[in-house]
Amino acid sequence: MARCCLVLRPLACLSVCLMEPTECWTQLQVNILLKFRLAEACASESVPTIEQLESIKAAFVNKPPYCSGTLRLPPDCYVLYFGKEKISHRLDFANVDDEILKKLAETCDVATFGLNKKDVLDESYRKAGKLDSKFFAPKLDFDSSGLREIIRDDLLEGPKAKENIRAELYKLNVYGPGSFFKPHKDTPRSKNMFGSLVLIYPTIHEGGSLIIRDGDSEWCFDSARAVNDTKEPEIGYVIFYSDVEHEVAEVISGYRVTITYILYFEPPMAATTHTGLAVHGTKLRGAFRGLLADPAFLPNGGHLGFGLHRGYALDLENRSLDYVVDCLKGSDATLLQVCRDLGLLLKFYVVFDDEGSVTICDKLPSMENDDVEVSVAYHLRKYYGGKIIERDADDDSYRGRSDNEDGNSVDMKVYWVNEVTKHTQVKDSYIAYGNESFLAFVYGYGCVIVDVGPYGSRNSDEEDNSAT
Repeated sequence: MARCCLVLRPLACLSVCLMEPTECWTQLQVNILLKFRLAEACASESVPTIEQLESIKAAFVNKPPYCSGTLRLPPDCYVLYFGKEKISHRLDFANVDDEILKKLAETCDVATFGLNKKDVLDESYRKAGKLDSKFFAPKLDFDSSGLREIIRDDLLEGPKAKENIRAELYKLNVYGPGSFFKPHKDTPRSKNMFGSLVLIYPTIHEGGSLIIRDGDSEWCFDSARAVNDTKEPEIGYVIFYSDVEHEVAEVISGYRVTITYILYFEPPMAATTHTGLAVHGTKLRGAFRGLLADPAFLPNGGHLGFGLHRGYALDLENRSLDYVVDCLKGSDATLLQVCRDLGLLLKFYVVFDDEGSVTICDKLPSMENDDVEVSVAYHLRKYYGGKIIERDADDDSYRGRSDNEDGNSVDMKVYWVNEVTKHTQVKDSYIAYGNESFLAFVYGYGCVIVDVGPYGSRNSDEEDNSAT
């Protein structure tokens, strides 16, 4: 009998080989070959295809970051009281005249705007009048107006659409002829703050449209037309996320009178139920489920990275970032709910890119007093628990280090579904060393990373998780 020789062929040929048994193929040899090839497949890196990542990206539907319209209210809701120094006035916007509007404008202070945590007066950037909340009192009641339901139905997405909302009366503004407010974003006041509600009273005016921009998109709410084209008095409203850029166009004539509320998420209500997904959320969940059920998609598990579509205020006094997940809004919140439905872990990180070496941290580093003698990536990894996800080939900081024997390795490989955005940014300084020491800066940007388990141990049926 000829001597048996075991030839290791490519795995794709294995089934053909096994279908053509010969005398030289003993069952033991077949088992050895099978185990060898399976181990080899498991050891190799499983990389998702571009098409697989694109299928998730294409399933994202970004709703506009605002909603607007008009609302008809009971007659007393158009009444406003205002005044200073024990002199008060009553104004009924359902039957208003220019004299009382002029009195309101004269009562106002000159409006400032926030810049670098300071109130700045610059009428080349903002020209308007303002009253702080202690100087005016609207009869309109937010809780009974129906505005909370509008916010939940037309703006919010995912689990945030069921959370309790608190509206804090902030300011009254009067924009007379020639008044305007150039592009700006609202000042973050709390990690629970998510947006602003602007109510526009029904006065005859021209101009003063609110222009909203988000990335390359732009929308315009013509409040003058909205409140003047109704047979009965109606109040105009615009509700938008706090990280959205907006501006007030110049008022041509008349007075544009608004009151602004700051919107916050309150602690979860005692009784919470599973939140149904909107149509665009169902599409995203379907894309995820299809990939999770595919044995060729990350068969050994892996990590998917997502840039954020909205911006978030980070609490610099609280280095932990765990709370940010519960603050996600818009399509970011939809992604969170889809992951929870499918049993996937989603976590918020700040990603730092230092000359090609990329590190993620789940806590905010504080390097102000640090002496960074090697790369920032290694420093973040050693002292702040960072994980290297990409490494500059020329960076030899790790070689010979006891906590990273393999100088070419990364701690975690992340496959990005979409690019990291700059909506959520942190800046840190440190002492760097070259020919001499100098002050350097590193920037970090928010992202979320989703952990996908190995095929066979991941759950792709949302019905098993929808009640949790």
